Amino acid sequence: MTGRRKAPHVSAARLATAAAVVAAIAAGATALSPGASTAAPARPPNFLIVLVDDQADNTFKSRFMPQTFHWIVRPGTRFMNGLAAPPLCCPDRAGILTGQYPHNSGVFSNDPGYGRLRDKKDTLPAWLRQAGYRTGFVGKFLNGSPQVLGNSPAPGFDSWFGFNGVPGYYHYTVSDDGKPLSFGFDTHAYSTDVFTRQAKRFVRANHRRRRPFFLWLSYNAPHDTSLTTRFCGHSSPVPRRGGDFRRYAHVHLPRNPSFNEVHIHDKPPWISGLPKLRPKDVQHIARRYRCTAATMHTTDVEIGKLMRSLKRTGELRRTIVFYLSDNGYFFGEHRLTRGKSYPYEPSLQVPYAVRVPAAYRGRPQPRHVGAVVANEDVAPTILDYAGARACSSGNNCRVPDGRSLRPLLGGSGGWPRDRGVLAEINSALTDYAAIRTHHFMYVQYRGGQRELYNLKRDPWELRNVAGHRAYARTQANLAHRLADLRRCSGTTGARACE
Repeated sequence: MTGRRKAPHVSAARLATAAAVVAAIAAGATALSPGASTAAPARPPNFLIVLVDDQADNTFKSRFMPQTFHWIVRPGTRFMNGLAAPPLCCPDRAGILTGQYPHNSGVFSNDPGYGRLRDKKDTLPAWLRQAGYRTGFVGKFLNGSPQVLGNSPAPGFDSWFGFNGVPGYYHYTVSDDGKPLSFGFDTHAYSTDVFTRQAKRFVRANHRRRRPFFLWLSYNAPHDTSLTTRFCGHSSPVPRRGGDFRRYAHVHLPRNPSFNEVHIHDKPPWISGLPKLRPKDVQHIARRYRCTAATMHTTDVEIGKLMRSLKRTGELRRTIVFYLSDNGYFFGEHRLTRGKSYPYEPSLQVPYAVRVPAAYRGRPQPRHVGAVVANEDVAPTILDYAGARACSSGNNCRVPDGRSLRPLLGGSGGWPRDRGVLAEINSALTDYAAIRTHHFMYVQYRGGQRELYNLKRDPWELRNVAGHRAYARTQANLAHRLADLRRCSGTTGARACE
């Protein structure tokens, strides 16, 4: 099966050391790093993934999310070219879960979503559990997972508290380790609050066990909703209370040069045929932007609570934290009033930050990194720090297509000079494959349409230069690289994903 060849070699000494450390911790002993003095702690790090749903870069700002910036972004590294590849909920989450592109994971779209995931028992939580970690999930998993799992936890998770029906802010059900729980419309039922409380319980319980943990906390925010509320709703996110909305009721909708784009004749027909935005369209977009900012304020408050809980238990200094969005969102760019999935920057580029405690790096983390990174890099990064393999058992392994971010996070090692990331979608809305490098975006649609943007000269993607003679050599090179990426597997060998 594609992407199922033997996993990259990890030395026996490294695996033995990691296993010995985990065993010592489980027994309550003080773990030691190889070659360190008897006073040097070497406990494997905990891992926390905070994933939000549909947050674009335009609300990932300290004015909206001061707690997140205080606890994660400023002491960590923000990736300025962090990509959701592809920019659609379920394929992106499958990339986090497996470290693989859709052609290897099997998940190209939201429908049927999780049902198409290959070898569901061979994923990141199973790999970490095999390495001695306690694993937990809280929130929204992959689209289609309730139809497959019912109330059962996804394979590999020791603790499970996830939606088992339609996700929402209010009036939803979850599976609590197999037991269905229903929540209504009272103030304590707001899912962002509920999920944070559950995450804090997991951290406290695991602290008593003295085992390293992996926790994936996946908020519904700022996904839109069909609920009707006084301030938001009607296809907008829903903040916890009216005061949160009033705080942001007058913020200005960002309008970069691609907003309500004037000349779109050079784009594919599903974009070039869009009408110009009317005043009422802009009003609705602005309202949704304000509702998003208010909803993320609530999320930010809850993230602050969780981080303070980690600090109180002493786990923060041992926890590597990821903050990600599963895709961006359109707010009028290229005349798109809403949605994601298209391979333009507003949906492809996402909030992406990683905080690594000092004990797990050799030098300070850079504040900002411009290298092109993607969701497929999360699992390889975690495995690298954990000293684990992409194997749920001795002979059941995956080959991640992403690569460890450790060299970019204060660690040692190199990084590809001109890395290309693959985005591929096969959904009811769109069907394409694209390569995104530091300077270019090139996309091929089913049906023959092509787009090429020079992001260095045209960061707003206003001029499609596909077919232009001046870019013929560049386009041919990117087309060749894209063809290789569409059949790639792993980061080494003749079929390396580069």
